[in-house]
Amino acid sequence: MVILDTCPKNAYSIDMSVITRHLASQVEKDLKRKMVFVAGPRQVGKTTLACSLPHGKAGYLNWDVPEDRQRIMGRELPTSPLWVFDEIHKYRLWRNTLKGLYDAKKPSQQILVTGSARLDLYRRGGDSLQGRYHLLRLHPLSVAELGIQKVEDLAQLISLGGFPEPFFGGEEVEARRWSREYRNRLVREDVVDLEQIQDLNTLELLMMRLPDLVGSPLSINALREDLQVSHKTLSRWLLALERLYALFRISQRNCLSASKTSWRHIC
Repeated sequence: MVILDTCPKNAYSIDMSVITRHLASQVEKDLKRKMVFVAGPRQVGKTTLACSLPHGKAGYLNWDVPEDRQRIMGRELPTSPLWVFDEIHKYRLWRNTLKGLYDAKKPSQQILVTGSARLDLYRRGGDSLQGRYHLLRLHPLSVAELGIQKVEDLAQLISLGGFPEPFFGGEEVEARRWSREYRNRLVREDVVDLEQIQDLNTLELLMMRLPDLVGSPLSINALREDLQVSHKTLSRWLLALERLYALFRISQRNCLSASKTSWRHIC
């Protein structure tokens, strides 16, 4: 059998091996005990991190690659001591599959799962994996990871953002272009794969509107009136975006006037 190297090459002009992601040591430590789930926004560096681990390239399988998908379903897995399953949460029976592999594996076999969605929330697919995994979340590049010490370097990080591709590209125009394409891919690909949402155009309008509301409580009623959708629909869309790391929800439960959960968009 011919084994293809499907571990993707990074698109950055810098060797990512010189950047130490803060999760790397924790992932290696946790792999010795249980499965490890590394979740986070798409293109934040999860695959690069996974492939940089010992035996990560040899054991890498991507559910989006037809050949890899066939191997996963046929249990034709690499001989590598580390199996990396990327985006396997898109498979309806992903939890059953991982449970079976984990329960039947050799003690020395390690399993790493990466995905651009809240793996702890996508419970479709059957049996619980309770007690079998550690969940870690990878964020965009931080000040500590980049070793930033100068004010101008911090300003560049704020301007370009911490996602590797636009940051290392170093150009604001290209960073804005990347942001637009990112939003479009998230709505047209990730949402379609994982959520039952039909009105993608209005959902994209919602994503364009949310950055203007950063730092202030979000009124679902006001926003639904702007978009001409129901309160139930808008609430469901916000939850979907949260599951895909497009936004984070912050509850204001310690304020006397905040009797309901409020939302803040911080991406």
